Amino acid sequence: MGVYIDPYQGNEFFKSFTKTWHIKPYARISPDRPELNAAGRVIFITGGGTGIGKATAIAFAQAGARAIAIFGRRLERLTSAADEIRAANPEGTTRVVFESVDLSKRAAVDTAFTSALSQLAMDGNSTKINVFISNAGIMPKVGAVAGYLEEDFHKGLEMNTGSAFNTIQAMMPLLAADATVLNISSGIAHIDPLPQLWLYATTKLANTKMFDYLQAENPNLRIINVQPGVVTSELNAGSGFEGQDEVELPARFHLWLASPEAGFLKGKFVWVNWDVDELTARADEISDSKLLKVLLNGVPM
Repeated sequence: MGVYIDPYQGNEFFKSFTKTWHIKPYARISPDRPELNAAGRVIFITGGGTGIGKATAIAFAQAGARAIAIFGRRLERLTSAADEIRAANPEGTTRVVFESVDLSKRAAVDTAFTSALSQLAMDGNSTKINVFISNAGIMPKVGAVAGYLEEDFHKGLEMNTGSAFNTIQAMMPLLAADATVLNISSGIAHIDPLPQLWLYATTKLANTKMFDYLQAENPNLRIINVQPGVVTSELNAGSGFEGQDEVELPARFHLWLASPEAGFLKGKFVWVNWDVDELTARADEISDSKLLKVLLNGVPM
């Protein structure tokens, strides 16, 4: 069993699993690497019109993805993001479609996903999703647990956990048999409590366990929970924490997670700041142990 006793100091706020702590993209996760080539692959990204979602779509386009579908609420953001994503492919071959949808509405999500996939189908052949990235979410209103408004509580659950649930239902029949699924979670799901952010932490932890169960039920898939760094974004603005990481870091780390090199991280929880060479050096230990799982400290059940 792998043992993790002495964490490294990542930055002034967080400990780290690897000695090296990244805040910028680096060569090993570059879309230019042949090992990360995404040719022929179909990518679906919720929350793909802005921030980390858009940057991730751009990274996959740079790596030559055949098709990318992005989903969000604001049509104007999706339209401009789609143009940026198309332009990112050096050969101009990545097809990009988008759907404006409220992910908290189950029927609307089913329709949007089916519509996007049908638009991407080529030559009458069926198309499947190779990589699905669950990235959409909101920062619920901050406040203490006691006295928190019930209306705001239910809205936070609906927009974060409910939306993730709806996307799982919609995407599962559309996935390739060996697809990669990334749940963009947050370290707040497992770190010490941060004042006023309990509902955001609650939804992120709930989603993490939901995707853990999805992995257990579907061992053919590669499902990974991800802390995407702390970047300057609309969502992060509501947390009170300034951005620490460049948005291209999580974008390109997500690209690497979907590559064959990251197969050993199936079912794990990882931070994009960790160094991929150091992770890979411990691949067997990580794969065959409870390392990088959200568990009871000291009792890895």
